[in-house]
Amino acid sequence: MGGTFVRRWRVVIVVAALIGAGGVVPAVAATTPAAVRCSSQDWSEYGANPGLSFEVPRGCSGITTSDVATLVPKWFFHATDSMTASPTVVGTTLYIGSWDGTFYALDTATGQPRWTYQIQAEDPTAFGQIVSSADVASFPDPSTGHRRSVVVFGGGSSIWALDAATGKLLARVDLDPRTAALKAKQATNPPVVEVESSPVVANVAIGGKTEQVIYTGMDVHNEPGVGPAGVVAMTLKGSTKGTWSFTVLWKHDPETDRVYTGPGALTAGSGTGFGCGDVWSSPAFDPVTNEVLFGTGDCENVDEARAAGHNWSEAMEAVRADTGALIWRFAPAALFPTVAEQDAQANADQDFGASPNIMVLPDGERVDGEGSKSAFYWVRNERTGAAVWGTKSGSTGFVQDGFAVGGYIGATAVETNAAGRAEQIIGGTAIPVPADAADAEAATEAVHAFDAQTGKVDWTYSLGGPTYAPTTIVNGVALVPDTVPSDLVAIDASTGLPLWVSPVLGPPSSGATVVGDSVYVGTGTRETDLEYKAFGLKVQKSFTDTVGESPLSPVSGVEAWELSSSAVGG
Repeated sequence: MGGTFVRRWRVVIVVAALIGAGGVVPAVAATTPAAVRCSSQDWSEYGANPGLSFEVPRGCSGITTSDVATLVPKWFFHATDSMTASPTVVGTTLYIGSWDGTFYALDTATGQPRWTYQIQAEDPTAFGQIVSSADVASFPDPSTGHRRSVVVFGGGSSIWALDAATGKLLARVDLDPRTAALKAKQATNPPVVEVESSPVVANVAIGGKTEQVIYTGMDVHNEPGVGPAGVVAMTLKGSTKGTWSFTVLWKHDPETDRVYTGPGALTAGSGTGFGCGDVWSSPAFDPVTNEVLFGTGDCENVDEARAAGHNWSEAMEAVRADTGALIWRFAPAALFPTVAEQDAQANADQDFGASPNIMVLPDGERVDGEGSKSAFYWVRNERTGAAVWGTKSGSTGFVQDGFAVGGYIGATAVETNAAGRAEQIIGGTAIPVPADAADAEAATEAVHAFDAQTGKVDWTYSLGGPTYAPTTIVNGVALVPDTVPSDLVAIDASTGLPLWVSPVLGPPSSGATVVGDSVYVGTGTRETDLEYKAFGLKVQKSFTDTVGESPLSPVSGVEAWELSSSAVGG
């Protein structure tokens, strides 16, 4: 339905759910024919793959446009704090962390915990202690001669590695850019330093051999005088004695485009910088080009950064996966003709927070696409950074300088055809604020589908409220967790028509993870970018100091659905 604006239509779903003492709510079975099975159904990393397509390979799920409306509740697991990370599923175990720093491994059949691990975050965080989604990968274990399944995720200012079977801590590395001396000096007023980014584990060609490398972004929340933020590349290796450790290969600072290597890479530049290199989205990796692609946050100290010759606005970047060296950088603010206009754009808080999508267009061009708070989705040639197209859909949510809450914050998904070529990009937007009367019609929370080749908007579906969640595509169905109304919405990707809407027990900012015939979503969002931008850490701290557990905690956890045929063992 090219160019059609589809009004929101609700399918009434009755869900009876009571949180029991064990935290798990079982579902009542129904009957339909057996669903399709696939030999590889794991969703082992954020975005489903290193290119962050958020698409289930066709035929690897029984969920289709014809039967998505038969999804029924499977179970609900109650956690004690918000779960905005997206679930990762390998085999019969689901992995996810919560804002109170608890990391869980759950049985996918029952929702019961198999193990938990409590992290200890040293620095304050803007939202929760764990907002990063996990990557579950196997690493060689010299102590056994076999490979070990390891869960890698960000929590606080660190990257953590846990044994996937037991939850035992294997290794941790703190990405805080400050030296011990600077930390002591800033102890009474510590900055917010954290890893919100979800790591990607990839096999990378380095120096003529293949290395297993972990890439992640890190964030200092625009704070000057802390140290470089950016993207870190590291390895995780075990020893014959059974010990494990991270080794940093390089750190790329987007503010200066400097690359730091060696033992002091993480704290190089401690106390310097203007906070203009934050990477709070997640990086993508392309094995074809050996590139890491990512987006950066805005700069709140534009004048100072410009004067110092640093990068002064948000951007899309591509760096070499082996060395971290910059390949290209695209800053939309630099498209404006005058310095005054450029500075106004740079001060508009138009972060690239939605994470990039690596894709091949129908004409064969390999590209990097990414949405930002500007409500633009930009597509650039992956090898050169040259423009392919850019389309604005909706309002930016701009409130004032340094404060925007709209556009693309949840990641977009890529629908591909049988040949693996991208056909559509689909994603939802957050809180809109119209810039003027002409912008009022676009100022709505919506899901947009773009033609991958041209950038033309194929259809728009109006949501009931803002979404902070990634979109997922499975067999022509776009699954969008609608955060504020607490719904999970299924949309026909070819037409934009609604197929199914189910209430979610808590406001979901998590993406929908599809494995086989089941869907899993993290629930609970007790603070959004709006509150953090307006009040900083005060909202969180007021809850902690006065009532302890957040008022929204009873609806925090993981909610699961399955096709009704699966509910009776079909």
